[in-house]
This record gives sequence, C-alpha cells and structure tokens, in this order.
Amino acid sequence: MNGIDWLRTLHTKQILTIKNDYSQYFLYCGYIIYNNGDFPPDSGIKITYEELKQVLSERPHVPNKAETKRIRQQAAKQKVRSYQSSK
Repeated sequence: MNGIDWLRTLHTKQILTIKNDYSQYFLYCGYIIYNNGDFPPDSGIKITYEELKQVLSERPHVPNKAETKRIRQQAAKQKVRSYQSSK
C-alpha cells in the first residue's frame, strides 16, 4: 500500500493532525516516513506533502472555530422553539 491509498483510509481530522505535527519535516525533506504502530517496527509508510495535499483537496471543507461559531449562531436564529408564538 502506498502513501496516498493509506491516507484515503484515514479520517480528515487524522490527516490534518499529521499535516500540523510534521509540517517542519515536509518543508525540509518533502516527505516523512510515518509509523503510528500499524506497521512493523523500523518501517512505516512514505507520505509526500503532495499526496497529503491531494487527499485533503478531495475532502469537504472543515470549518475553523470562527466559522463553526457563525454556523451555530445562524442555526439558532432560524430555530423555532415550541414556546414561541407562531406570529
């Protein structure tokens, strides 16, 4: 299994964690050898930054904290509560 196929099996949050935790290594080398315990010791899977970006581009947008707050507030404004009049 190559890096891009393995990345496609992960949740978006896991991919973002890898991107954020190893961003310095991606800048210097362009790739990392990632082993989260799923692979035999002293081995891992080679993940390039281009593969990581490609898999993230295939995923839906994950809102940040400010966007989530705005979405939640808009939903609360549109919600009709049972104790409110229907005028």
